[in-house]
Amino acid sequence: MLKGRRLLRRPRKTSKTMDIGAQLRFAREGKGLSIGTVAERTRVPVKMLAAIERNDQSALPPHPFGRGFVRAYAEEVDLDSDGLVREYFAQFPSPPPVSNHVPLSREPIEPSWQPPSRWIGMATAVAVLLVVVAAAVVLGRRGERAADRETVGTTGTSTGVTPPVASTAAEPRVAANAPAIAQPSTPAVTVVLSLTGACWVSATADGERVIYRILQPGERHTLTAARELTLRFGNAGALAWTINGRDAGTPGAGGAVRNARITPDNAATFR
Repeated sequence: MLKGRRLLRRPRKTSKTMDIGAQLRFAREGKGLSIGTVAERTRVPVKMLAAIERNDQSALPPHPFGRGFVRAYAEEVDLDSDGLVREYFAQFPSPPPVSNHVPLSREPIEPSWQPPSRWIGMATAVAVLLVVVAAAVVLGRRGERAADRETVGTTGTSTGVTPPVASTAAEPRVAANAPAIAQPSTPAVTVVLSLTGACWVSATADGERVIYRILQPGERHTLTAARELTLRFGNAGALAWTINGRDAGTPGAGGAVRNARITPDNAATFR
């Protein structure tokens, strides 16, 4: 009886039934983009994008930087970034409130410091006395030797004051071909960061990392470099900056991830 009948297939699940990480992966694959391409365009590391796709909140940086990474991913694959960010973090349970109460201990605290013994004080006094006596003996012998050099000779005439002996130590000479001591170069790029909110910042000056942490509101940092200053902001709207004394405003919007590479060539016009 079933011959000639076409079996009905179950309807394919739409993206609405997927978790948010799966929706992002489905949108990326639908646009024919690899995860490496998305990482290159958004400047979000591949391991962070992979954690977003598998809904691994523990691998993401804290708010607001994790939200900025999700927002950048959603915008790259043409999804509603604001709504998707809310739905993404609504998947996870809220962390339990942290209690600031510290239980008071009723046990007496015994001091770890013990007063020095009186014998230690007496031994110290004796040592100081011996040092003073030894110094007095040495000074007395030096005075006797100086008096002997000024003693009158056997002929009855005074020998007078012994003329100073010229020092035979050779004075140091500077070699003619010695290389000049290099003077420290003046920084060609100077950037001052003023924090108005919490912001994750990574900064590298001439290839050496100088900042890699979350900066707090009210902090102020001056960064200098001779050739190149590379910066990455996890919440670009939470700070203001100046470049070589020029007010450059704010690097970007709140929650936005911003990368900057400042050199002596573009320092005058970079924003």
